[in-house]
Amino acid sequence: MSRTMQIDIRLLPAYGSGGLAKAFPRCAAMFRDVGKERVPEESPTLYHLVDELVRLMQDPAVPDRWKRPLGRHLDRLKQCRDEAREHLLGRRLNELDQSLYGLEDAFEDLERDLSW
Repeated sequence: MSRTMQIDIRLLPAYGSGGLAKAFPRCAAMFRDVGKERVPEESPTLYHLVDELVRLMQDPAVPDRWKRPLGRHLDRLKQCRDEAREHLLGRRLNELDQSLYGLEDAFEDLERDLSW
């Protein structure tokens, strides 16, 4: 490793103007409805958002109207995130890119299933 330089590979959110709330309004509404307003405000990456979704599924206070659609998609979301993590740790950037596309697709499917 160089004494004066370092390699930095990280995932950054790229939702455009309006952030997560504009890109995935139903997901943002779900977080707001369960008292997690900071999540859409902070607009984490979809990669990092999977952990928030896992916490929602484990929270007994989250209503079934959110848990039902989330339960249908959570395994796929975790699988896509885990696959992306392996590529990220292995510095396989082309494969990571493809995994992140899959994660986006999984979030779009979840978004369609969430009701207001």
